[in-house]
Amino acid sequence: MSRILNPPVGRLVVPGLVLAVLTACGLGGCGRVITPTQPGPAGSAASPSSASAAGTASVHDHAAMQAAASSVPAAAAAAASDEGAAVGVRLQALLAQHTVLAADMMRARIRQDPDFAQAAEAALTRNSQALGTLVGSLYGAGAAATFSQWWTAHVTHLFEYAAARQSGDAAAMQQARDQLTVAENTLGSFFAGASKGRLKASAAKAGMRMHVEGLLAQADAYAKGDYATADAEYSHAFQHTYALGGTLASALLAKKDAAALSTPALQLRTNLTEALGEHVALIIAAMRAASGNNTGDFKGLGDALNHNTEALSGAMGTLFGAAAATQFQSLWANHVDGLMTLTSATGRGDAAQQAKARQQLQAFEPALAKFLNSATQSRIGADALAHAIAMHDEMLIEEMQAFQAKDYAKAHDLGYNAYDEMFDLAAQLSHAIQLTLGAKLPHGGSQTGGGGMAGVVGRR
Repeated sequence: MSRILNPPVGRLVVPGLVLAVLTACGLGGCGRVITPTQPGPAGSAASPSSASAAGTASVHDHAAMQAAASSVPAAAAAAASDEGAAVGVRLQALLAQHTVLAADMMRARIRQDPDFAQAAEAALTRNSQALGTLVGSLYGAGAAATFSQWWTAHVTHLFEYAAARQSGDAAAMQQARDQLTVAENTLGSFFAGASKGRLKASAAKAGMRMHVEGLLAQADAYAKGDYATADAEYSHAFQHTYALGGTLASALLAKKDAAALSTPALQLRTNLTEALGEHVALIIAAMRAASGNNTGDFKGLGDALNHNTEALSGAMGTLFGAAAATQFQSLWANHVDGLMTLTSATGRGDAAQQAKARQQLQAFEPALAKFLNSATQSRIGADALAHAIAMHDEMLIEEMQAFQAKDYAKAHDLGYNAYDEMFDLAAQLSHAIQLTLGAKLPHGGSQTGGGGMAGVVGRR
C-alpha cells in the first residue's frame, strides 16, 4: 500500500530554490523563492526557567491562534484531543521536534554562537520535559525519572560532540560518541522493557543509534561547510525520528490504542502532522539562514523545503485529485515565497518590499482556507481557518523578527509554539477529511516503513 503523502508518479511539484534571491539581491526579495512548475499566481540542557521566561512575549499570539482554532466547527475540532492513540502521534511529533532542536543547538556550538545555542538548549529542555511527562502518563513517575535521566545524558553528549567538533578535538569527539552509545543502548533497553516484549531491544537500540548517527552526520557536514549534505541530513533525521516514534508508539501504547494507529484516519493524521511539522521546522531554519545571509545553508534548506512541498502537494493529489494538487502547490509556493521575501526585506529595512510580501501573505491565507473548506465540503470553516492561518504566519514573522534582533529566547519560544500549532491543525484537518471521504480515505502508514523511515534506512 502506498503512503498517503507520496506525490503522484511523474509529478515534479517544485523545482530547485532560486539561489539568486540571495546571491544577486543580497537579502532582497527580487524574485520568487520557490517557483511552481504548473500555472499559478505570479509571484548541557538549560534550566526550565529559561524556556518559561522566553514565553512571555508571545503569549497573546499563541492565545489568539488557539481562540481562532476553537471557533472551527466541532466536526474538525473534535479530533484535537490528545488522548488514546493520539498520544502516539504526540510522541512522534515530540521526538521529531527534539531532532531539529538538537541539530540547531549543535550547529550553534559549531559556529560559536553561544547565545543562540543557549536558547536552543532551553527549547530542548522544554521538549525533554514534554517527553518525560508523556512517558510518565503511560508508565508512572518512576519510569519518567529513568527516561529523563538518560534522555538528558543523551542531549548532554550531543552538546559535547558539537563542542569537540568545533575545536577539532578528535579524542573528545570519540569520547562523546562512546558515551552516546551507552545512552542509546540504555534508552533502547528502557523502551524494550516498557513494551513488555512487543519491541525487541536490538530494534530499539538500532533505532536510537540511527537517530544519533543522523544528528552527528549533519553536524559533521555543517562543520565542513557542506550545507547540501547537512540540510539533507537535517530533514532526513526529522523524518527518521518521526518514524521511530511511530515504531515506539505501536509498542508502548495500550494494544487497543496501538491498533488504532494503523487505521486510515490515524494514518492520515500522523502523516499530516509529520509533513506540517517538518514544514514549520524547515521554514524557520530557512528564514534564519536567509537572515544570516548564509547562501549555502539557505540553498540546502530550500531544497529540503521543496521536498516537503512535494509531500504536501502529493497528499492533496492523492486525497482530492490532480487539480487539487496543482492548486495547493501554487498556493503553498506563494506562502513560502511571501515569508522568504518578507525575511529578506526585513533584514534590509526595505519597507516597500515588506508591505508587498505582507500583501502576498494576506492573499494566501483566505485562499488556502477557501481551498481546504471547499475540499472538505465546508466542514472546516473558511473564515475561522483563514484567521488561524494568519495568526500562524504572524507567529513565524515574529519569530524571524526576534531572530534578527538577536532575541533568541523569544525566537525559539515562538518557533516551538508554531510547531505545536501544526499538531492541532493536522488533527482538525484530518478529521474533516475523514468525514468528507469516509470509506474512500486512502490506506497507508508512516510506521510501516512507507514514510520517513524508508528513505533513511535505504540510504544508510
